[in-house]
Amino acid sequence: MNNMPRVSVAAIFALVAACVVTLISTAALGACKTTLHGELVAYDDPKQRFPVVPQKWLSFWLGEIVQENGYTVEKSFQSFSFLNAKTTFPIPFALSIDSPKDCPKELNLHVTGSDRLGFHYEFPLNGSKKINLEKFERIRVGPPSF
Repeated sequence: MNNMPRVSVAAIFALVAACVVTLISTAALGACKTTLHGELVAYDDPKQRFPVVPQKWLSFWLGEIVQENGYTVEKSFQSFSFLNAKTTFPIPFALSIDSPKDCPKELNLHVTGSDRLGFHYEFPLNGSKKINLEKFERIRVGPPSF
């Protein structure tokens, strides 16, 4: 009378397990998706020998602050580099963060700027600040201090 094929318990379990694994891996793919908005502002100290000027290339590095073996350490979370077309301060930025890891609780944002791309020793513009991903951030940048 009943022509429906019987499905084994093992097949149902395998199907459910595959769905759960797919959902977990899909959820992990966008664990931290946000955009950090802010601007770079010049830190011009009257005692500085040289004023800070906008640079052609800007590099941003986000460092996650974590506890490891009883020490506070900073680990690389994400980095960005782009060509800057703005020749005056403030310089707005929007960094699209997309990481499979959870959003860090504590982050430092480091910024360097140069008119040359690639490895070299001078960075005429730099700055850093502990940041919050949900806030608009103003990062003070200046020339290197020796």
